[in-house]
Amino acid sequence: MKGFYNSDKKEEKENILHKYLIPYSPLILLILIVSIISYYRILIQIDIGPLSDACDFLLNAIYFSGNSVGYYDWTRPLLFPFLVSLVFRFGYISSTTIFIIDSIFLILGVIGFYLFLNIHFNKIESFLGGLLFATFPKILVLSGLGYSDFACGAFIIWALYFMVLGVEKNAKYNILMFLLLMMAFLTRFNAALMIFPILLYLYMNKDRITSYKAILIGIMASFIMIIPVLTFYYQKFGNILYPFVSTFGTTTQTLSTEYHAYDPNVYYFIERFFNFTGFETIIILFIILIGLSLVILKNKQEIRDKFHQIGNMKNINRKYKLIIFSILLVLFVFTFGQVNYLVSEVIFLGLMVSFYSLIRNLNIKDLDLHLLVLAWFMAVFIFNSVYVIKSDRYFILMAPAVAYFLVLGLRFVSNHLPLKYKNRSVTFSLISIILTVIILLSTAFMLPVIEQDNQNYKYSNEQIRLASQWFSNYEPDFRNKNIYSDVWPYLAWFLRTDVKIMPTFKDGQAYIGGVKNTNFTAQDSKAFNDYLVENNADYYFCVLDLNLTSFKPIKRFGSLIIYQRI
Repeated sequence: MKGFYNSDKKEEKENILHKYLIPYSPLILLILIVSIISYYRILIQIDIGPLSDACDFLLNAIYFSGNSVGYYDWTRPLLFPFLVSLVFRFGYISSTTIFIIDSIFLILGVIGFYLFLNIHFNKIESFLGGLLFATFPKILVLSGLGYSDFACGAFIIWALYFMVLGVEKNAKYNILMFLLLMMAFLTRFNAALMIFPILLYLYMNKDRITSYKAILIGIMASFIMIIPVLTFYYQKFGNILYPFVSTFGTTTQTLSTEYHAYDPNVYYFIERFFNFTGFETIIILFIILIGLSLVILKNKQEIRDKFHQIGNMKNINRKYKLIIFSILLVLFVFTFGQVNYLVSEVIFLGLMVSFYSLIRNLNIKDLDLHLLVLAWFMAVFIFNSVYVIKSDRYFILMAPAVAYFLVLGLRFVSNHLPLKYKNRSVTFSLISIILTVIILLSTAFMLPVIEQDNQNYKYSNEQIRLASQWFSNYEPDFRNKNIYSDVWPYLAWFLRTDVKIMPTFKDGQAYIGGVKNTNFTAQDSKAFNDYLVENNADYYFCVLDLNLTSFKPIKRFGSLIIYQRI
């Protein structure tokens, strides 16, 4: 009996090994690597302290946890701070909480992206794609900051994954897709742009959708989800659309070039591409370009036949399709950045539909998936390129699509130029091992650099924290005082009280969030002074070089000066 018992135990362990550990080992390894990187990134951010946007989310989260300090910013989407508030309700009210939650969403996004990749790619290829996404230099810099971008990205990735499953496996997955898409939208409003790649994918697979009932249920459920949010906006603004209009309206507004984040350059993300994606991307593109050149030389006739098939003018339908595609392509190129972003989004959607119609008969495996990812990238790229406020963090929602096509290019080259060992191609495995080592070494080098490059933020946080401690002793009744500041989110977070936004006055105009040129004239200083007097300010925490006639400086912490009304 003992022998049989041991035999059963051994067989059970082998079953677990073959059923779970071996098939999921690349995913487990990926989660382990990204978790370790995230852990060290969180430690770095704890040392640096929260940045401005994170302070806004933290203060909104305090409100949702039932402990409002009087300051909040309801123009920001509500879901992310609401999720943070769930942890705050257990007493963990700390900036560390939001750093950890942000990193958890990055890990969840990487897991979803791996599963999304695994629809088309094998496990090694999916591992490399997930690792690339998680370790792009700009992703490393932006992870763990406590912003909402990674949460939005995770919701989008899982939404698109369930949409594909809704076509490939069970239509009921589309219910989850719409719910997750709404969650992405309530995390960052520009997630609404995902409607374009979703429409494209559903169009390409209209003959494979087994039930539209699940889609309708998903749409209805997502609208039910947004009702409390719209009710909240109505209570706060008297207008349920105000935050949405505030976000998307900036793309059509003409802002002053003096505004600190103003940048109308539509090539912003193209010019900074390798800064965002790092040295490993240069290596991958080099491999792909060399490989493609060799593949083209090796298969010239086959490629020529494919192009001839696409451009065959004897087929009248194909002729018209090619003409429509060419017109839309020219229209998109020459109007990009010159028209409203929605016009460009619609033109590109039409371009993708016509392109799919043109090449669908070439029997390209998972063509619909490739075009979905391309449309995903372009939906985000078009909006943020036209958006006159630029930030490197907007790359986060483009990063998965970039990683997808890098892996796709490597897989194409590996399949056409195989290095064989025992009659099996080892090209991609060899490339993956080399790239993984390079990525991990690059990441290990970069993490300390991130901390060094952000010492100014660490110093500023420390000065504001010290100023807050000193001020709470100097003015015990500070919660009943009218306080203004140039660094209002930081100060509100450290003081845990309402701090009002101080506009920046420059050349007769007022800016929220600062200006590029901080050389202020006497007239500018007067505008600052008059605004504070008109709004009955008691104190002003200032980081600018000003001459205020109605206020006296009472204490200085680094570049932060505390002014009290005379």
